[in-house]
Amino acid sequence: MATLAMIAAPILSHFAYDLNWNGVYAGIFMVDVLFFISLWLLAERGGRWWIVAIAGFQLIGTLGHLAPFLAHQRLAWAYFTLMWAVWALISVTAFFGVWEVEADRRYALGGRYGSKMVDGGGAGAAAAME
Repeated sequence: MATLAMIAAPILSHFAYDLNWNGVYAGIFMVDVLFFISLWLLAERGGRWWIVAIAGFQLIGTLGHLAPFLAHQRLAWAYFTLMWAVWALISVTAFFGVWEVEADRRYALGGRYGSKMVDGGGAGAAAAME
């Protein structure tokens, strides 16, 4: 569901781009608020670290929309840089999150292709095929 929200947010932002109010992209701000709320609800229900991290990054990006109220000219580039950085952090976190879900699934099923972790009492565990 978090991945679907990540796909829907830029699409909705594209349609809401023209809604401006006093130098603030009000349409994109509303989409970002809805995106944050959806991620927050998923984080509360899902219990995955990466959804919590993505929700936190999205909150930072959502609060970044308030930058034009502080100083219109000086923070314009900082605002756009923040938005790009937030999306980069969200994308990287989602990548590792999807990997973590697959790794958790493999661990819960005893490994892929019948392999399982064998602790032979040595220095560390090793994967074995039986």
